Amino acid sequence: MIAAALVLLVAGVAPSLVATLRGSPIDRLTGLVLAGPAATLTLVLLAAVYRRPAYLDVALMLALLSAAGGLVYARFLGRTL
Repeated sequence: MIAAALVLLVAGVAPSLVATLRGSPIDRLTGLVLAGPAATLTLVLLAAVYRRPAYLDVALMLALLSAAGGLVYARFLGRTL
């Protein structure tokens, strides 16, 4: 059950990474915003499976940094458009 959830979360990260790597600036911002929560949920699930609290710390930092990264990217995108 948990392995299936992990596969689905990782599969959810793949399209957002493709959009981030190849696409217009708006598509890249969308991919960045979608990849953050999916990667965070993947790390939280891994922390629950392996019972490693350090993964929760990494997931929390990723959530904070991905939100900040999206805001910074949107600000620079606003300057170029």
